[in-house]
Amino acid sequence: MTLIAEEARTVVRIDTDEDLDVQAFFETFEPPAGFRAELIEGAIVLSPTLVGRHGFILDQLYDCFLDTNRPEGTAVPRSPLTISLPEMPEGNMYIPDLAVVDEAVRDEDHQWKFPASVFHLVVEVVSRSSKRDDRFVKPMGYASGPVPLFLLIDPENSHVTLYCHPEDGKYRAMTRVAFGGKIPFPEPFGGVLDTSIFIR
Repeated sequence: MTLIAEEARTVVRIDTDEDLDVQAFFETFEPPAGFRAELIEGAIVLSPTLVGRHGFILDQLYDCFLDTNRPEGTAVPRSPLTISLPEMPEGNMYIPDLAVVDEAVRDEDHQWKFPASVFHLVVEVVSRSSKRDDRFVKPMGYASGPVPLFLLIDPENSHVTLYCHPEDGKYRAMTRVAFGGKIPFPEPFGGVLDTSIFIR
């Protein structure tokens, strides 16, 4: 196994000559304190815990929109959840920055990995070290679930994208607005997200 540093995160890559099941290894892998682990395109990716502007954006999203616009019978857990995406060739497992899930998930004390079917919305905030994964890899992964809605918040480019209508591993519709614009959410969410809440 090799450890390769990529900017602010560490990617654990399994050498191709090793006879090791990466997915099985990931199932028992314990990330270091202060990090979370995802399985992305066959690599175990360690990312630091969310802080700073990242955290501010997620708090604003919850307080100003999700708290009152999420569907009945759903919850927004504050602890990270892993979404299993077996339809992807590498058996990806992502940890969205925020998610709206079936309320029953809150009662699971020992489960850390959940099928896409319990997720109603996943949210990613692009950071310097996650640009490629968040912008290009994860939309395909979440669509393969399929997860009905994927909200991508990109502070570097000051825009927000809502992906919806997943079909055959792709989102068939997308709405993108600059910070300050408004995005109407389809049912069962409803409501309009005013993205000016992300400007500070």
